[in-house]
Amino acid sequence: MTDVKEITEAVQEQVLSALKMGQTAIIEGVRTFTDTVGSITPESMKLDSVPGLDSLPDPKELMNVSFGFAQELLNTQKEFAQNLLAAASANGAAPVQPVSKKS
Repeated sequence: MTDVKEITEAVQEQVLSALKMGQTAIIEGVRTFTDTVGSITPESMKLDSVPGLDSLPDPKELMNVSFGFAQELLNTQKEFAQNLLAAASANGAAPVQPVSKKS
């Protein structure tokens, strides 16, 4: 019999694989679109010619700040969950034990 951990890991792998495949397809589609539109767009209409563009924040910096925050948020939630399990195991409360497999 397969245990919950194995099932969970298998599902997680499948989800991540599907997500990566979808992301790859989107990236390739955007790249193709950008290349095609860029090749037929006059210089006067290119993104570099947009007034005030240089005053906007760098998209890569914004992405890094956003994902940095998301990572800290996830780390904080993990620490909270670990501390919650430890607190539930303290003061005589028995930690949750996995159910043993029947042979």
